Amino acid sequence: MTSFPARSNSRVHRIGFLIFLALLAVLLQPFFRWALLDASWSGDAETCRAGAGACWASVRLRLEFLIYGFYPAELRWRPFTGLIIQGLALLAIWALPGIHQRLSRSYCVVLAAFVASFWLLAGDGLLLTDVPSRLWTGFSLTVLLAFGGFVLAFPLGVLLAFGRRFGNDYVVALCGCYIEVMRALPSVVTMFAILVIAPYLLPSVIGENIFLRILLGFVLAMSAFYAEALRGALLTLDKGQIEAAQSLGLRRFSIHCRIILPQVVILSFPALMNINLMVFKDTVLILTYGYYELLGAANASVNTQEWSSFAMEMFLVVYLVFLGAGMLISVVGRRIEESRQRV
Repeated sequence: MTSFPARSNSRVHRIGFLIFLALLAVLLQPFFRWALLDASWSGDAETCRAGAGACWASVRLRLEFLIYGFYPAELRWRPFTGLIIQGLALLAIWALPGIHQRLSRSYCVVLAAFVASFWLLAGDGLLLTDVPSRLWTGFSLTVLLAFGGFVLAFPLGVLLAFGRRFGNDYVVALCGCYIEVMRALPSVVTMFAILVIAPYLLPSVIGENIFLRILLGFVLAMSAFYAEALRGALLTLDKGQIEAAQSLGLRRFSIHCRIILPQVVILSFPALMNINLMVFKDTVLILTYGYYELLGAANASVNTQEWSSFAMEMFLVVYLVFLGAGMLISVVGRRIEESRQRV
């Protein structure tokens, strides 16, 4: 019953981990040689074909297109500024206790970043010249669509969840039908339907804007998943809290917003963060409609006779970008969750 077994187990674990790393290094040695040692970092396509490794020159030459796509070259400071604003929003949520300890403030920061980035890309015709939405492409579009999908789909999901849980029979049936239909349909089908019918049913400010039509379909599809995550937490909530609040004379709106909603969000937070990651990853669906986000820009970059032989390098970069962005979202989410647990 001494501490020796614990040290022995710890030593065994370390040795096992080192053996695993050694085996992994041996297995990945050909990849590292291809990706780093024998890689071509500059030159043209002929230089890459003469080499034996990866052609990172193709990525370097198409880097601006991957980020900005077809956005006018003289105005690319605007999507760049938007990316900076969105990155600073995530950094502020992660670093500032006054923000990540209050869920409402975190949401407002993301909402403000989305509005500012949308204004920069679109322009207003006064301070900034208008840029057609069909030119919003590349990684800047991916991030903007992900931010917009969250800030608009989440509140709609809240309304659906509360309507299905606390509404009258008609509201419950309507919300339940909407949620089940949207969850059953592939998101790409919902987005396509909105993309087609929006010009005929909605005002021209939305119907003639490709981004807003796609965003609307994206939001309608994702809101159902938020609603179900929140509804699961609502079912675990003690009804006694509602009765106690009613006995104190609080209005129904105040009970839902100030007592129920904060608890429900905390209880369902891991599921909500999983949906946030799904929202970011599902931005690639818009490639189906010929709208070039990051993956579409990468596909267009290698869909040429000159660079078609180096598609692996381009898509590997796209994978690493999505991996890094997903890890960033997870880190910010864990920061919020840990701060709430300490409160």
